Formats: sequence, structure tokens, C-alpha cells
Amino acid sequence: MKNLRVMQFLLALTLLVGAIGCKETATSPVEESIESSQDNALADGEFTSVFSFFDAQSETTFQSNMKGSPTIQGFEKKSEILPDCATASWDSAARILTIDFGSQNCVCKDGLSRRGKITAQFSGKYKEINSSVKISLENYFVQDMKVTGSKTVTFLGIAKVNIAVENATIATPTGTISWNSNRTIEKTKGVLTATVWDDEYVVAGSASGVNRKGVAYTVTIDTPLKKKVLCLAKDFVSGILTIQNDKGATLSINYDPLGTEACNKLASVTINGKTQTITLR
Repeated sequence: MKNLRVMQFLLALTLLVGAIGCKETATSPVEESIESSQDNALADGEFTSVFSFFDAQSETTFQSNMKGSPTIQGFEKKSEILPDCATASWDSAARILTIDFGSQNCVCKDGLSRRGKITAQFSGKYKEINSSVKISLENYFVQDMKVTGSKTVTFLGIAKVNIAVENATIATPTGTISWNSNRTIEKTKGVLTATVWDDEYVVAGSASGVNRKGVAYTVTIDTPLKKKVLCLAKDFVSGILTIQNDKGATLSINYDPLGTEACNKLASVTINGKTQTITLR
């Protein structure tokens, strides 16, 4: 009986890492599926973080302005999830929110180092239905890997958005990942509270990409993924997704094998009809 191979994950907040062993060859469909799952996790995890930074800072900026503080061009009060080495600024004339991690590596509260800028260009009133924001990355790096791409957020309601990521790339030491996605994200808890730490989100939709070894794959969320901001060590506390590469191999990931939605690091992986519980890193 073949054992599943160890999946080594690159980022603490991304989706999939585990202790799985496998006797498949390095070029087998199983190995290609594992590589695709790692690279999808890397891209999905960082663009989820980009959205979290934007969403939390937007709440901080616009709540402050709605409470009577003047809307001025200049530095803003930072959200709770931004580190001391980052700054946030609001250009009221251009309607651009900028989060700047600086030109040197800035260690964030998730333990990852970032540098560069996240900029958000607002079109229409903040959170008005059908208004949108285009998020861009300027010379942006995470763990010294350059990340490019744009992200368009369209407001479907006060706590629900559609997010389309286009032409995303991550330059890793062993090859470049490309990634696109179209997701719906809804904040289900923490909508009316002042802190971000009780926020919870559910994510639905699909993605596609090419992993660092040139293998194309698609991702389908079978059961919506749930993220708790409080669980910094784990991106999702529940949900199931399926990854299929262009060679036909399929891999399924369940982020809540115990059915508890706890902030633990457990998930289960099913591949070639076999399921194994793994520990996320």
C-alpha cells in the first residue's frame, strides 16, 4: 500500500502542510497534485492576508471618518492587525488607501516578513452595493518572494464582497507560480464590533493556476471555507476544497476533520481514494 508523501508547506498562514509520505515518483500525477496544492495554498494564503489587511484598515479609516474626524490626506490610525513597522495613509482627493510595510522586511503579526506597498483605489462610496475597490501591489514581497497581481473587490452588501484576483504571480526560489481566482467572501461575525479579532469570514468560489513546475490545475471549493482572524496559526477552521491538475489527479482537503471548527492545526487529505489526517504547520 502506498503511503502519501510529506507535504512541506511554505507559509504559516497558508492552506496546506502535513506529514504525508509517498512512494510515487517525482513526476507522478500524485506528486503534481501535491505541488499544485502547495502552490495554490501559497497564493491563496497571501492574497487572503492582503484582503485582511485592506479590510481591517478600511474599517479603521472609514469608521474614524464617520465618527466626525476630518477626512484629510495623510497618515491614518492603523488597524490592530498591522505591525508597528507598517504605516497606513489615506489620500482623500484620489480616494487611495495605502498600506506601506517599508523597503526593509517588516515582521507582521502572523510571523511573516513583508515589504512594499498595498494600494486600494476606491470607486464609489465605501461599502455601497456595486461600488468597488481595486487593490494593487507595489514592489511587494512576502518571505523575500515577490508577489504581483491585482485584486478587485466589489461590494455585494455591507458584509459581503466578490473578489477577483487577476494575473497573480509569486516568484519562489524554485519557480514562478501563476494564479487567478474568483471568490465570494462574507463576514459572518464581528460586523458591528470595534475589534477585528472576533471577525469570521466564509469563502466560496473557484481558482486556477500553474504551479512552479509548469503544471496547470483548477481549485473548487466544495464546502465554504471558514476563516477566524483569531486563529492566526491556521487560515481556515472548516471547509472542503478539491484540486485537480491537468494530468487528471485529484486531491481533496478537509480543514475540519473533527467537526469542531477549533483553532487547531488538523486537516485531512484524500488522494487516490485514501484519507489521512495531517498536522498543519
